[in-house]
Amino acid sequence: MSRKSLEIFLQNIEKISSYKINLEQYPTDSYTASFILWNAYFDGNIAQKNVIDLGTGNGILAMGSVYLGAASVTAVDIDPEAIEIARRNSIENGLNINFKNRDVSDISGEYDTVIMNPPYGSVNRHADLPFIKKAFEIGYYIYSIHNFKSLDFVRKLYEECGEIIRMNEIEIAVPHIYQHHKKDLYHIKSVLIYAKSKKHEKII
Repeated sequence: MSRKSLEIFLQNIEKISSYKINLEQYPTDSYTASFILWNAYFDGNIAQKNVIDLGTGNGILAMGSVYLGAASVTAVDIDPEAIEIARRNSIENGLNINFKNRDVSDISGEYDTVIMNPPYGSVNRHADLPFIKKAFEIGYYIYSIHNFKSLDFVRKLYEECGEIIRMNEIEIAVPHIYQHHKKDLYHIKSVLIYAKSKKHEKII
């Protein structure tokens, strides 16, 4: 197994055909998804762990988690069309994922690892806030991508809820998916945050 083989696997899954701007839906490209998952895997937070993907979209992070040996994977999205595509992807690849068509605020339970690419808050201010709060409520370790422009706000919130272990500057490749887009491809400066919640001591 290698990160390259993971990326190739993720490249071939079905993408969402029509994105909803009110939900700030953006695809997670296979390169970025493999980077997030590979980091989480080598941190010891994927294999044999209970993983949840908040805002799963087409299921790319959830499917990658199963591929890397997660004990169980739950995938959440408020958009029923996204959930249907993600479910179809999992069936076509023979992967067992528990899908929930719900708002993240309605999710409960306890998970070892939360992985997510939440809304950036460009259309709806602080749209990522419910995702961050829920991640710390239900998870021990969190991996999440955020717009670099909101780093000061996001960092403060993470430090209030737990402890930031690592931050990596990355670029998200976003194709032309909305009418207001002028270019075929955008590279959005972003940050991947790896953090642990205040309750992590319970499992150490």
